[in-house]
Amino acid sequence: MSNRDIQPFQFACPNCEEVISFTIGTQEGDITGAIDILDFKGPFNGENPFVELHLDFPVSFGAYEQVTTFMRIIHEIGDEAFRDLNLRLTLLNNLYSKKRDLQRLITQYKRGDIDAFEQACNKLDGVTLESHKKQDVLAALYTTTSNISSPFTIYEQNKEMSREMPEILRWLHSHHQEKTNEFFNKVIDNDFIKTLHHDCLSLYPKMIELELPFRPTFYQDYAEVDDTSKTPARISTADFDACCNFYKDLAEVYARQMTLVAGLNNLIKRGDYDLFDDSVRLNKKQEKIKAFESIDSYANMDLGRKAGAIDDSFFRFNESAIDNKIRNGIAHYKYTYKESSQLITFYPAREGMERNTYHELYFSEFMRKSLLLFRDVHNLNHMIKAVLYFNIFILKNDV
Repeated sequence: MSNRDIQPFQFACPNCEEVISFTIGTQEGDITGAIDILDFKGPFNGENPFVELHLDFPVSFGAYEQVTTFMRIIHEIGDEAFRDLNLRLTLLNNLYSKKRDLQRLITQYKRGDIDAFEQACNKLDGVTLESHKKQDVLAALYTTTSNISSPFTIYEQNKEMSREMPEILRWLHSHHQEKTNEFFNKVIDNDFIKTLHHDCLSLYPKMIELELPFRPTFYQDYAEVDDTSKTPARISTADFDACCNFYKDLAEVYARQMTLVAGLNNLIKRGDYDLFDDSVRLNKKQEKIKAFESIDSYANMDLGRKAGAIDDSFFRFNESAIDNKIRNGIAHYKYTYKESSQLITFYPAREGMERNTYHELYFSEFMRKSLLLFRDVHNLNHMIKAVLYFNIFILKNDV
């Protein structure tokens, strides 16, 4: 059993696909979608389908075995790794009950109501607003997003971005000051950095809202697993459509973040935020490709083409995070989901009315990919934080 106080479960009958749900920890924990079996002779005798359930860990499909999920996880990852995993799950148990306060704080920041923002800060442990200065507001905001994301992310990765990004910006200011200032004036004046920042912030409450199906994905941070895309591990509670929508939101924000990465990378490599590498911006006839004429043109491209246009990027994108076949399938509603097996089938190709080309993976791996994508988005949000502070303290810009 999980240590979460309220434990909602959901699965589908493998015989009829009827969705069955129940909740442990509330007075209204009645089962829906199922009825009592008449002449019930006892569990685990093979007469009825066996479904293993656990909120915190992926569970296997198949016949009943006399080994609990907890025992299997301990055996696979060891005591030390389990203690760390359990700490993250405990943090999540404490966080989910605060999701309304977290949502309120982010909403008031986006509205620009600092008095209401301060009231929201006072309701959260470990969050203090020192003053109404922009830098102090940002400090309180990023303390909050760090707290929200701490169970989901890897601290060492977050620390690396927070340490390296200010150094990169200082180097740019020293070596390409004019074009660097011009770039930041551009993204501030056209509200790109503001709207991108707000879009990033909107993802954090959604992440907490979907913490249940994300919980079992933490296990793969410790397990030695090469490819789980076709491994039939079950996630015991989920709303697949909500998770799909969240993946789509993550991908859209990620695509916009890449525009900022591309501009900075162009400055680092060539001293001009508009100038992409010749191997990218020129075709075989050495003619300019319209999509790579400027950072504005690049911003209009879809995610699938954006990543390949950033040469030797200072930011190390997680190649496992984005799967264009999945993204295209979700974006165009070209997928099917079988609840009982939790197998997703995506149809990413343009085949008119046909659906011959498909890509399959289980829901557990889809959620894992969503987690990895969130981690990249969160790391890039730390890049945005460094950009905002750089503009406040060095360039003296109003952000």
